[in-house]
Amino acid sequence: MTTRSLVLAPSQDSRLRANRNRLAIVVTLATLLTACDERRSPVFSGPPAVPTPPTEPAVTYTLSGTISEDGPTGVTPLEGAVIVVHPSGQRATTNREGFYSIPGVSALPITVVVSNAGYIAQSRTMTLSGDTRVDLQISRIVTYTLSGVVFERTVTGQVPIEGVSVYCDSCGSPVGHTFASSDENGYYSFEWTNNGSTPLWVTKAGYRLSGALEDRIVATVSGDTRFDIEMIRR
Repeated sequence: MTTRSLVLAPSQDSRLRANRNRLAIVVTLATLLTACDERRSPVFSGPPAVPTPPTEPAVTYTLSGTISEDGPTGVTPLEGAVIVVHPSGQRATTNREGFYSIPGVSALPITVVVSNAGYIAQSRTMTLSGDTRVDLQISRIVTYTLSGVVFERTVTGQVPIEGVSVYCDSCGSPVGHTFASSDENGYYSFEWTNNGSTPLWVTKAGYRLSGALEDRIVATVSGDTRFDIEMIRR
């Protein structure tokens, strides 16, 4: 058996070595370029986060005091009065001693409004710089008495009618919507009545108002007023 050896010509061997050298140079250059690119172009992660400072709690104070009624018998504590702080809307209602307390009121300009049904509202504007006591007095709305006799005319003269229902929407303490019933003398009465035209609804089975097609009649109140009501049988 004959063994043959592959022998390259001198020109072929030179070209092979040259190709290998060029390949080595290309690999080296690629490695160097990659390293340079990594050094020149670091990964951008943005600026460092700035920590948020803690929020300080708002400064608040307690508003308290006593609400009283300035009446004909003197100054007395008023139960059930409503105190509202504007613009926050915080509110409280007085107890039987007239005392109220509202915590958490901000140290900003506020208006305190005190009201109660049948009374003239009061207000005060202020800025709290510490726990503050505010005492206020409110007065009743000036009202009058409307009263009279319900009667019918007979051959013997005026006869009082007992048990007549008289309703007044605007009369009565403190919010109106009041019924009265005539007594054995035909007498009825409403407290807390304001001046001006005051409608009355008058009813009793078997009777109707004289000169009216409905059960409604209007009384004109001017101070304490007497207003008699005539009815006729149906």
